[in-house]
Amino acid sequence: MNKPLKTSLIGILGLLLLVIAAAVVFVLSFDANRYKPQIERLVHEKTGRTLKLQGALEAAIWPSLGAKVAGVTFSERGSEQQFVALDNAHASVALLPLLRGQVVVDRIRISGLKAQIVKQKDGRFNFSDLLEAKPEGGKPAAKGGKPAEKGGGPVAFNVAGIDIDKSAIAYRDLASGQEYSVSEVKISTGRLSENAEGKLQVHMLAKGNNPPLAVKLELATDYKLDLPGQQAALDKLSLKLASKGEETSIKGRLGVTKFSPPRYAFDLDIDKLNVDAYFPPEKAAASASAGEKPAQPAKPAADTPVDLSALKDLDANGKLQIGALQVRGLKMANVKTEVKAAGGKLEAPHSANLYEGTLSGTLGLQAEGRVALKDTLTGVAIGPLLRDAAQQDKLEGKGNLALDVSAAGKSVNALKRALAGNAKVDLRDGAIKGIDIAAILRKARSALGQQQAQAAATTERTDFSEMTASFNIKNGVAHNEDLDVKAPLFRISGRGDIDIGNSSLDYVTKAAVVATAKGQGGAEVDQLSGITVPVRLSGPFDNMKYDVNYGAVATDLAKSKAGERLREKLEERLGGGKSGESGQGGSTADKLRGLFGR
Repeated sequence: MNKPLKTSLIGILGLLLLVIAAAVVFVLSFDANRYKPQIERLVHEKTGRTLKLQGALEAAIWPSLGAKVAGVTFSERGSEQQFVALDNAHASVALLPLLRGQVVVDRIRISGLKAQIVKQKDGRFNFSDLLEAKPEGGKPAAKGGKPAEKGGGPVAFNVAGIDIDKSAIAYRDLASGQEYSVSEVKISTGRLSENAEGKLQVHMLAKGNNPPLAVKLELATDYKLDLPGQQAALDKLSLKLASKGEETSIKGRLGVTKFSPPRYAFDLDIDKLNVDAYFPPEKAAASASAGEKPAQPAKPAADTPVDLSALKDLDANGKLQIGALQVRGLKMANVKTEVKAAGGKLEAPHSANLYEGTLSGTLGLQAEGRVALKDTLTGVAIGPLLRDAAQQDKLEGKGNLALDVSAAGKSVNALKRALAGNAKVDLRDGAIKGIDIAAILRKARSALGQQQAQAAATTERTDFSEMTASFNIKNGVAHNEDLDVKAPLFRISGRGDIDIGNSSLDYVTKAAVVATAKGQGGAEVDQLSGITVPVRLSGPFDNMKYDVNYGAVATDLAKSKAGERLREKLEERLGGGKSGESGQGGSTADKLRGLFGR
C-alpha cells in the first residue's frame, strides 16, 4: 500500500472514531427532559391542544435513532378534556439505513394507550384539525392551493414487530347516539415490511349500544404481505368470539388480492354463530297488567335502516359455512353460501337445514337498496318457524313453501311496503290457530240471523289435513284467490289480502260442511251438510278478529233440505201461532217464515 493512500485511510478512520466519540459524549450528556417545556409550548401553539409529558424522556442517537416516553396526555382542541393518553412507548430507527432511504425499526412497544374518538354532529371528528395542512401562519391552507412537491421515491420500511398492551379506544357518534369501545387491547405482530411473513395475535373486549354489543375477541393467524404485488393474506386464521354463555370459533383464510381498488377473497368455516347473543334485540316495552288499559297507545316499533351503499365499491368472492346459525330468532344448520360481489351487486346462492326441512335459493342485493330473494323450503315445520322468525303463532303444519320476491327501500319497513313477487304454500296435517271452524258450524245450526264479531282466541284452532294457497304480492300486499283447506268435516276456500307492510289482514273464508263419518261432529253438524259459513278475518296479526255472518248461513240453510226439516220441527214445537200473539210484528211462526225466506 502506498504511503499517501495509507495516510488517507488512517485519517478517515481517525475522523470516524472522533465522530463516534463525539456522538457518545453527546448522548451521555444529552438530557431531553430539559426541552419538555419547549415541546409542550410548541405543540400548544401549533395545535391549540395541551400536551403534558409527565414521565421521563429518553433519547438515543447511535446506532439507532430512538426515543422512549412515559406519562403522556394530549387534550382536545381548546379544552383540557383528554383526547389521547399513553403510559409508555418506545421505538428506535437504525440510523445508517435511514440515510439510504430505508426505515429499519426495532420492535415498537406501546402500553396503556387510551383514546377518545368523537364524531361531531356536522360529520367532523375530534382529530380532523390535526389532519388539515397548515402553512407557517398556523391557518389552514387555502383550498385549491398548489400541492406539495413529492419526494424522490417511496421510503422502504422494515419493522421488527409491534407490541401493544393495556390499551383502549372509545368511539362516540353525537348525531346517531352510537357508542362503541374496545378495551383490554393486546396486539403482537411479527416482522412488517413490503414483503414479510409473520404471526399476528389480537385480544380485545368490544362493547356497543346501538345495536347492543358485548363480545370478547381472540385472534391468532399467520400473515403474508406482498405490497409491490398488492396482495395480503391471513392464513390458518383462528378467531374466537365469546359473549354471555355463547362462544363462536371461526377458522379459514382471508385475503386481499388487489389493493386499489380492493378485491377480497375468503373461505371461512364457523362452528356456530348466534347473532342474537352478540347483538341482542331491543327489549319490548312491558305489557300492561291484566284488565289494565295502557295510559297511552303503544308506540310503533322503531324502523331499522337498510344501507347497501357499501356494495358500490365491493369486489369480493368467497365461501362461508356455518354449522349452526341463529339470526333474529330464526335457527338454521349446515348453512352454506357463496358470495360474489362486484359492480354494486351481490349474489349469494345458499342452502341450509331448518325446522325439520331444507332451504335452498339465492339472495341478491344492489347498492341502491334493492333486495331480491328466491327460496324453496321443503318439508319444513311451519309452526316453530313462524314463532321464531316472526313471533306469530297462527299456523301449524309441515310442507313446502316457495318465495320469489323483491323490494327496494332504505329501511326494513320501506322494504316490506315495497315487496313484490309471488309465493306458494303447500302444507299437510296442520292447524289454523285463533279460530275454530267446527265450533262455528255447530253454532250455525241455530241460524241466528245476525252477524257476530269476536276476538280470535289463542286456544281455538281449526285442524286440517291439507292446505294449499298461492299469493300474488304487490306493494307489500299479498293477494290470494285460491285457498283450499281440507278437513274431515268441512272444506274451506278463501280470498283476500295479507298486508305485510302493516302486519294486518283482510280475508274472507267460506267453510262448507261435507258429509261426515259417524262420530265426527255428530248429527248436529251432519244436518248442515252442504251449508256454507262465511267468516271474515281482519285486523293486525297480533289482535286478529273474525266475523261470522250467521244471517247468510240462515238464508243458505233455508234453501237446503236440512233447513226444510229444521223449519218443520220448529213450527211443530211452536204451533201455528196466531196473529198478534207475540206482540207487534206478527206471530213467532210468521217471524220464522221470514227468517227462512217463506
